[in-house]
Amino acid sequence: MRRSRLAELGNEFAVVHISLDESGNGPRLLVEDAETGDHIFLTPLELASLCLATPQDRTDWLRVGAYRDERRDRSVDGHASETHAPGEQA
Repeated sequence: MRRSRLAELGNEFAVVHISLDESGNGPRLLVEDAETGDHIFLTPLELASLCLATPQDRTDWLRVGAYRDERRDRSVDGHASETHAPGEQA
């Protein structure tokens, strides 16, 4: 596995580790949540797409810290649906 740690970024809401992974078909970034261990590999195409995101898109992506209870269903059928914390109204 060819991977080199580039940075650790953090603030009062989250900490992530950023690495360059070169073990796939091409270079990509590995972003790992330090708290949960969840991770994602981002290709150059995906990173370029992030640059085109609107402010509303970025707001919709916030699912950490105090926002964790507002999760979306990641079901296999591809239809994401809002889920709510126990006791919350839809």
